[in-house]
Amino acid sequence: MRLRTTAFAVVLAAAALAGSTPAQADTPVAGSCLDYSEEQWRQTEFTATGMDCALPHNGEVLGAVGLPDDIIATGYGSSAAKGWAYRTCQSVAVDYVWTATVAKYPKSSYVLPRSARLYVQLPTPDQWAAGERWAVCLGQSRNVALTAPAARIGSVRGLGLKPYVCLNPRRWNGTRCGRTDAVRLTTQVWTPSSYSAAYPGTNRMLTQTRRACNKLRARGWTLRTWYVPGLSSWERGNRFGYCEIVK
Repeated sequence: MRLRTTAFAVVLAAAALAGSTPAQADTPVAGSCLDYSEEQWRQTEFTATGMDCALPHNGEVLGAVGLPDDIIATGYGSSAAKGWAYRTCQSVAVDYVWTATVAKYPKSSYVLPRSARLYVQLPTPDQWAAGERWAVCLGQSRNVALTAPAARIGSVRGLGLKPYVCLNPRRWNGTRCGRTDAVRLTTQVWTPSSYSAAYPGTNRMLTQTRRACNKLRARGWTLRTWYVPGLSSWERGNRFGYCEIVK
């Protein structure tokens, strides 16, 4: 089955964090669990403080990365900064939850599960002005439909990655993977040639994704479905296309 869908606007929700909490002075620490509203996810800056992972929460710091000089030069909150951070954080996030030692495809191409939907944030404008130059890699726990944050208890560190997320082929929102009609997106591929590239549109993005996924698939395996982010996800840094590769 080949699928040319409308924009992929579900899987990756945007970011932002806890209420009126004062901005952190230090780079976020991996393993900090967080709780914040859907609206708070949508801001660029990271302003949350950690909480006990034994209490209900919907997010976790999976790691932090230092921005390189060429990305810093593009300015605070730039498209290039978000794109670079998202691509770099993908590998950080997979290593955070991964426990297996053998992978069919490169680990950086694996789709993160609902318990660790990836998003990235930057220092606050004041922190940036003071010289802080990092991006934080956040995992957000989502509900089955992937439409809102969902509370969980405990860290996702080292739980063992289930490298897929499942969608309903009629409505193209999240669904339980046990359904017979579920599309299981197993792999993702980076598509733009530069971190500051503009969104190419759904049709071109689908073409680019199909080509990249076909290059990745193993001999004898079939690319059954490919799927792409919409403009809002692209603007938050997600420039991956998604594949369902089956044997």
